[in-house]
Amino acid sequence: MNIYYREERLCGGLSGNGEKQDWIDRLLERPRQARTREAFPLDDINRVLHNHHNSFGCSVKAPMGNIMWRSEALHYTLPCDVEAYIPRHISFTDGQRDFYLVVIGDACELRVWPDSRLWERQEAHWFSHQPVTDYRDFKALKVAFDALLVHVRKEDRLAGH
Repeated sequence: MNIYYREERLCGGLSGNGEKQDWIDRLLERPRQARTREAFPLDDINRVLHNHHNSFGCSVKAPMGNIMWRSEALHYTLPCDVEAYIPRHISFTDGQRDFYLVVIGDACELRVWPDSRLWERQEAHWFSHQPVTDYRDFKALKVAFDALLVHVRKEDRLAGH
């Protein structure tokens, strides 16, 4: 599953549509960004995105254990004739909610996209993703990411790397 951005830059504390969060979430944005950088190092993200066994998805025993990734970014025209940017990312799902670890340049952010499962979308739905603000979701994503790293390292070893 892809995630769509209006521009080739991270959204930070804004929604994909540029809407601001509640004041308390804005207050906690900088500590949240620092926690994300620490928990999800770019070297580990790139190890997944550019694995040696040419995989683009897997399932692991973890919350949000159904995982896919896109190793190359691209520009795309949506069905509503709006230009969008699809960044490099790792997507995590539990089958009901979709979360994304998005990488643009040398920075990353965590997003949740409540409208990802809509079949028919208006323009705003394509960009309705928001920063992950719930610490329980953050912890579940960290557990899934760590399990993913173990899986990728094992598969790379089996592929002879």
